[in-house]
Amino acid sequence: MHKSILKKTIAEKIIIIQTEFKNSNDLYVRKFRTISGQNGALLFIKGITDEKEINENIFPQLLKMGREGNITESFLVETFPYCPLKTSSTKKEIIDGILTGYIVLILEKLDTFCLLNAEKKPERSPESPNIEPTIKGTKEGFIESSSVNVSIIRKYLKSPKLQIEDLKIGSLSQTTVTILFIDGIVNQDVLQEVRQRLTSIETDNMISASELEQWTEDNMWSVFPLVRLSDRPDVAVESLNSGKVILFVDNSPMALLAPFTFFESLQNMDDYYEKWYVSSMVRIVRLIAMIISIFLPALYVALIHFNPELIPSDLLVAIAHTRVLVPFPAIWELLLMELMIEIFREAGVRLPKPLGQTVGIVGGIVIGDAAVQANIVSPITLIVVGITAMASFSTPHYSMAFSFRLLRLLLIIGAGFMGLFGLVLGFILILVHLSSLKSFGVPYLVPFAPTKIRNWVDLFILFPLRYRTMRPTYLSNRAKQRKWNPLKRG
Repeated sequence: MHKSILKKTIAEKIIIIQTEFKNSNDLYVRKFRTISGQNGALLFIKGITDEKEINENIFPQLLKMGREGNITESFLVETFPYCPLKTSSTKKEIIDGILTGYIVLILEKLDTFCLLNAEKKPERSPESPNIEPTIKGTKEGFIESSSVNVSIIRKYLKSPKLQIEDLKIGSLSQTTVTILFIDGIVNQDVLQEVRQRLTSIETDNMISASELEQWTEDNMWSVFPLVRLSDRPDVAVESLNSGKVILFVDNSPMALLAPFTFFESLQNMDDYYEKWYVSSMVRIVRLIAMIISIFLPALYVALIHFNPELIPSDLLVAIAHTRVLVPFPAIWELLLMELMIEIFREAGVRLPKPLGQTVGIVGGIVIGDAAVQANIVSPITLIVVGITAMASFSTPHYSMAFSFRLLRLLLIIGAGFMGLFGLVLGFILILVHLSSLKSFGVPYLVPFAPTKIRNWVDLFILFPLRYRTMRPTYLSNRAKQRKWNPLKRG
């Protein structure tokens, strides 16, 4: 904004700002005259500005101004000590200020524009996490305000080493993205990579954390999630303490945790709230469930169609007896039942919560039993699909569970065409793909590939707490030793 514009009259300044907003109806202009006779005006947007604050505190103070003499910037700061104030002489800063809830103050004898922060955000109280429910963990979840989410993290980490950086993404939305990390612990290479990817984003809108995830992931063609989403503060705090970087997107109740590795998908924060042997058993069960959910249907198809000699005789006779009247091959039975499971799953999500659970349970039982009675599918196929569905629910992370469902479908098709050879080939291709992936420069299969034996204390077997004193070596360049001294027992 040129100096010539600053010297224009109040009416001309108002017209300039209204022109920028294309005379939008929600841009409110409120003119006034101070007690000393000086003219002025307030400009703000209804809805995102606290009008109660304006009417009860700001406006009465403006009308009283002028008794002491000239109105200067320092005088305004003293007049509104409870309201953050800044001055600006550029059109962009003024427009951005209005769009973020600031009030633009124009005074007749003041050469600059003053911006008073009176932002009003509709906020809900923190509620229990929905994506990652917990039994023993915190019942407090993130909300749609990044400032509130940062304050929640501050409540857990009362340290000046917790660093916070903000930047704007989206030429239209101007969404605030907040970066959190612990200085001295965070991997500097990862931090620089995060900053570089965020600053390189060019888009009009940034609506949610899921959208930011897609902008920052290393490989957009991979079916595996390369960034973790969480709505739990304890998960975010533990990630920060391990050396990760946390991202909050304003208006989104999720936190992005980077980097993210494959084996972290088999871990849950609740594991650390139990005894080490209980958590180890649960993790082994999850690993077995993951293998079942991915490979069991494909193995069933391969054995039925190509290698029935590998099935024990008694079991083979029982399976053959149940399939005598079924007109479809096993692969079509499985694909049909997988489709029904996905339909029930989607219906359960879209319907109201109590009704969705009822539809999923009753619909599955009724349709499954009817399909068996009508000889559309065999009982053994229904058992395989049911076990697979239950095993897929044991995956702690929603995005990874969806990836496993896609892999299961591809392996079923491969086994249906090539038998065990197709199943083994599919497994090798998955392993090669996993080995090629990285999350913000960190190998996806770490600590197995590359091998980091020191980090195996928190893998499938969760070692006792006194042995888990080292941060992951692939996350933290410095301060690898946690600040905790094991209790010496005599």
